[in-house]
Amino acid sequence: MKIVVLEGSPHKNGSSNMPAGQFVKGAEESGHTVEVLDAARRP
Repeated sequence: MKIVVLEGSPHKNGSSNMPAGQFVKGAEESGHTVEVLDAARRP
């Protein structure tokens, strides 16, 4: 399964990015393809 994760915290290691990172790790370990889009750092 392809999964897209949207992050929007202005802090790279912010409190919302940390659980998102754990979700991504678990999804990838389960064999899913994950793309993370950081809305706070996109031009």
